[in-house]
Amino acid sequence: MVVKYFADIRKLTGCEAETWNAAAPSLRTLVRQLGERHGAPLRDRVAQREELSSTIIVLVNGQNVEHLRGLDTPLGDDDVVAIFPMVAGG
Repeated sequence: MVVKYFADIRKLTGCEAETWNAAAPSLRTLVRQLGERHGAPLRDRVAQREELSSTIIVLVNGQNVEHLRGLDTPLGDDDVVAIFPMVAGG
């Protein structure tokens, strides 16, 4: 699986994207593993109290996980996960 990071999320990981080889059957598992690799600031930015942060958008293969199963969205080896901060402007 490939995990892509955007905007300030990149600063927390130190990279634009990475290939994720560890088994992560769900987004919940992946978020936990990302927190272990990149630290609590990333984990807390993406998920809070077992829910996705309201300031984050996560896409799996281009689909917002809010329209899938949220943190329980299943993941496979060929999936692309993109993590974005919400951006406001005008």
